Amino acid sequence: ALQSWWMKLHVPANFIGYGTFAMSAMVAFAYLVKTHATETRWYKLAPLWLIGVALCFEPLVFRSKPGAEQAMSSYWAIYFGIAAVIVAGILSMRRKLASQLPDFAVLDDVMYKAIAVGFAFFTIATILGAFWAAEAWGGYWSWDPKETWALIVWLNYAAWLHMRLMKGLRGVFAAWWALGGLLVTSFAFLGVNMFLSGLHSYGQL
Repeated sequence: ALQSWWMKLHVPANFIGYGTFAMSAMVAFAYLVKTHATETRWYKLAPLWLIGVALCFEPLVFRSKPGAEQAMSSYWAIYFGIAAVIVAGILSMRRKLASQLPDFAVLDDVMYKAIAVGFAFFTIATILGAFWAAEAWGGYWSWDPKETWALIVWLNYAAWLHMRLMKGLRGVFAAWWALGGLLVTSFAFLGVNMFLSGLHSYGQL
């Protein structure tokens, strides 16, 4: 299965999709930082801090091996602390950073275009993956955990684009959605292989 030409096309297209989804989330974070530039109430900033830390911390959680929680506990604490300080530092400089960021309209447009490009490549990757699955396992779709979560990712961004194009989705809600979408995407990319078994379990990350 790993020698298939379908795989050689599927994987790069998938990476481009994931990469541009990540880019859209970074732009969304910048949009929200700019939005909160003059905010002084901590409870208004806390959700942005939490999701920022979660996105920094998430890859480490997904890379841990089952049963290694005790050995990893101090490492987790250090990594979490560093992530928390970095995100807090960004938010503490939000006023200065906001003045250096592009206008809201530009950030919103870049976020939209990144998701649109990512969605196109992710769709192509999913189709190529179906051909790869048919060659390797005899069926185009088997509801394997990786396939199921890929569908969840696809539906998430399809809904985002639908709301953007049909309902004029923009602004803070669109940014939060794009940022939260990266959590789903990260789980599909890393978490499924670590916590769920299936046809795509080729080894540990």
